[in-house]
Amino acid sequence: MDRKSPAAARSTATYDDVSMHTTRSDYNYDDPFGLPSYNDSVAASSSAHHRASPPADEYAVIAPPKPASEGWHTRKSRNQDCSQQVRIGAETSLRMDERLVHPAQLYDYVNDYLRLIKPQPMVRVQGWHWQTRQRVGKRENKTQQERVYDFDVVLSMHNFLPSSTDRDAADDVWWVPHSVENSDKAHRGSWRKTRAKGSTQHIEVGEDRKPELLDWCEDFCSNTSALKIFRVSRNVTGLDTDAIQEMIVPLVRQTHYRGHINITFPIADKNVDIYSPHWINRARMTWVRWIFYLTFLWIFTWPVLLFTTKRWGVYKVDWRFSHEFVESDGTRRKRYATISEHEWVRRHANLIKSLVLDKFHGDATTFPTDVDEADAQRRRISMPRAGNGSLDSALSFIQGGVGAWGALNGRGGDGWGADC
Repeated sequence: MDRKSPAAARSTATYDDVSMHTTRSDYNYDDPFGLPSYNDSVAASSSAHHRASPPADEYAVIAPPKPASEGWHTRKSRNQDCSQQVRIGAETSLRMDERLVHPAQLYDYVNDYLRLIKPQPMVRVQGWHWQTRQRVGKRENKTQQERVYDFDVVLSMHNFLPSSTDRDAADDVWWVPHSVENSDKAHRGSWRKTRAKGSTQHIEVGEDRKPELLDWCEDFCSNTSALKIFRVSRNVTGLDTDAIQEMIVPLVRQTHYRGHINITFPIADKNVDIYSPHWINRARMTWVRWIFYLTFLWIFTWPVLLFTTKRWGVYKVDWRFSHEFVESDGTRRKRYATISEHEWVRRHANLIKSLVLDKFHGDATTFPTDVDEADAQRRRISMPRAGNGSLDSALSFIQGGVGAWGALNGRGGDGWGADC
């Protein structure tokens, strides 16, 4: 009688309703693959966590209050097309929540979220000229000069910063969080910037160890002041703005533009200010502040708020566009997170010239660098649609002709955009 294998016999004894098959007695069973050890499981889980995207912001983002002078700076002139200024994101955003006055909650929010979010560096190319206007009055005629913006182009460089999803690599080279040194001047829980006790600019006599993020969170939350602000700064380092400016100016001049050129590098989402939840802090962010501006009460309240508000500006995250390193032979080299400044300008050169000739005002970050595709996309965005196929085709033809005439006019010998 055939003999069942031990495995089959155990199956028969345990599960009577499962069909069983006999096997040869000399059958060789392969050992199962080794199960992963505890350390392997933890390492895999940690690696997956490091490559995960940053979590969502669980606290409400409060837009910063607009400066009182903004109403005068954004005054529109008669030339609506050339005088409008493009609004970009705010450099500082605000948070205010009851949970953020507890050290553990504050530390988790800064370490697990704010530390991982990249700032929004941008390149802004503006062209403007002075235009003289005659104002006819009842008694006399006045002549005044007005600044007219010919173009205002914004291009974001956010995608060319290192990614925070690869957190292991970012922590080592491209993405460096740090607290201020004892010898640095910073807001350390007072209204003015100071160094740590016992420290000078070059010599540290006091504390041997500088406080880290958790230490500062505990210091902020334990402070008894009702009005206090904890700031997290995100800086962009390794970006040669002078080189970008020197390369963009000739591109604009190639369009025969004779006006003034301003190239700036604003950074949106650079700072996050965490306010203590107090009714005075809430009033500072609402329309109540305008009452103080209009009644000139700010002359008395501003010094009081300045001296009574405690500030912490002790934690920063550096996002490196590039960094220098020294090789084994002592040679210093530069490495870029994505592309170099020269390569970025080369990619966007034709797009920038096309936008300048079109007198474009707006954010062109999402436009393709291919000029033909970018022109088509701008026309789809800006051109109104009548709903009639024949009429829409005519509008497209007219707009294309106007754009071509503007391009030819810009390449004329006399140029365009000069003061008048």
